[in-house]
Amino acid sequence: MMKKILLFFILGVLLPACLLGGCGRKMRGSVEVANVEKKEEDASKDKTDKGKKTALSEGEKRRLTRGDLYVEAGELAGYASDFSLSYDAESEQMIYSLKMPQIPESDDAYLYLFALSCYENEETPGGYPAAFGPKGTECQISFSYEEEYLFQQFVPALLLEGKYVPVGDGIYLSNPEELADNQEEYPQLESKKGLLLDPTMLGTEELTDLGVKHAIYNIPLSAIMGETADETFPTITYTYQGTDYLFNGAAINGYDGLFTYLTDLGMCSTAIVLNDWNDDYIEMIHPQARDNTSGASYYMFNTAEEKGVKELEAVASFLAERYSDGKHGMVYSWVIANEINQFRTWNYMDTNDVTYYAQEFEKAFRIFYQAVKRRYAGAKVYFSIDHDWNSNKGDNRIYFNARDLIEGINQAALKHGNYDWGIAIHPYPNPLTRVNYWSQEYDKTQEAQTLSIMNLNVLTDFLGQEEYLDTKGKIRSITITELGFSSKFGQKLQAAAFAYCYYITEANPYVEAFIMNRQTDAPEEMVQGLSFGIYEYDHSEKFLKEIFCNIDTEQSEEYIDFMLNILGAGSLEEALSWAQ
Repeated sequence: MMKKILLFFILGVLLPACLLGGCGRKMRGSVEVANVEKKEEDASKDKTDKGKKTALSEGEKRRLTRGDLYVEAGELAGYASDFSLSYDAESEQMIYSLKMPQIPESDDAYLYLFALSCYENEETPGGYPAAFGPKGTECQISFSYEEEYLFQQFVPALLLEGKYVPVGDGIYLSNPEELADNQEEYPQLESKKGLLLDPTMLGTEELTDLGVKHAIYNIPLSAIMGETADETFPTITYTYQGTDYLFNGAAINGYDGLFTYLTDLGMCSTAIVLNDWNDDYIEMIHPQARDNTSGASYYMFNTAEEKGVKELEAVASFLAERYSDGKHGMVYSWVIANEINQFRTWNYMDTNDVTYYAQEFEKAFRIFYQAVKRRYAGAKVYFSIDHDWNSNKGDNRIYFNARDLIEGINQAALKHGNYDWGIAIHPYPNPLTRVNYWSQEYDKTQEAQTLSIMNLNVLTDFLGQEEYLDTKGKIRSITITELGFSSKFGQKLQAAAFAYCYYITEANPYVEAFIMNRQTDAPEEMVQGLSFGIYEYDHSEKFLKEIFCNIDTEQSEEYIDFMLNILGAGSLEEALSWAQ
């Protein structure tokens, strides 16, 4: 959308028992039990305590081996259904289950589970299974949790003619929050008022007087990854799965100070993780995005190669651990990447295929989601879109329609198990310089070209469809992480635009917060006619400041008539009805 400043802040330096069913219909041939037992024995030795074999009699083994019917290997994919994988805190076991209409014949009596990373081929699982149990029409396999399983999908397979053949899609752990030490709920604040902060105003009354409840900061990965020569804040070594990863101690100290400060002020902090170009960590960038002449600000995360995926898991784990227990401040919400439908600029990948793009992004997003929820059960994790809902007329060369992208991400997520992703939206007016956004007509159907605060129902109606509901059957969390109105056409008009937007947001039960862009005017935006700040560039106050300070207090009623007069509405109820 518009060029955003990477916020480097200075607070120190830089800132995984079946119900046996079937009566046996067809037997293709006898099975050499000795060979089957040898395979079971080998797998058991190599995966000690990864799965518990249910004691089966020889008769049960023979019956399950021959099954109810013979299914060709090429027809087994998708044979099973109703997959689930959860962690049971009481037993400290992973519990996997699936259903099959009948028991297929195979080389032995068992169903096997393979733990695969997102870059590995689900269709040809190799190595030893992570767990196994007797085949059945309703299968349940319990096994011990290992930390590496957090980011792995479990693929069910049968041994057929000496090869493991999948019978369904891989599925990830559905409730990583059960593993979290921090089981606190997401904070329920009395206000949705948020702000993109000016780092130069931290610790001053220019910030504390505003009564901000939600704050947001960027974490560009190039700022935190790698060594530092600073003796005061030395390099941080983080060991993940036996490998050491280095983080810039000075930069991390800056974020520690920032998030501690915001937490102490009672603010709900949101962090945006951005994958910018870094020659020293090129493996973090997807192989189809490695073009630093693209003009992009940020790039698609690497989910295609082992090294990149492991590094991504390490980064996600490090950040989630550090900012989930309060010792270094709390981050309550995470936004992964920026305006990902605008892929040419904000999440570059060399493709026009929105389905493929969505699949690759969803892999990276799930890594962050699993890491964050593993540490803080109440955290919210979002991906970011802008206002281009359905405007590209099928031309994906420059950007994707947000609607198409959400559809692709949801399909990719459901394939491997639903989870509670959310959407961080930037519903700017069109054009961005428009301030009296209430004065234009809005399409409130799914065919709308753009989304704004006036037709946000388009998004909530879309997410209200059954296939888009979260794991509890509810509409997903939405947060406005960037939206502002310029004072170029008058400070009172800007103030009225903000007030109206706040009241609309406050009345919308699906919106978590309204984070305004920004505390102080930014020169690179000002030249585009976008003076979004509460303060001028020289830190002088605008008319907006008083209304921003009091919009969520008992004094807010004093400003309603002022706002309604500019809107041309007879009452707040009438004004709110325009946005319904």
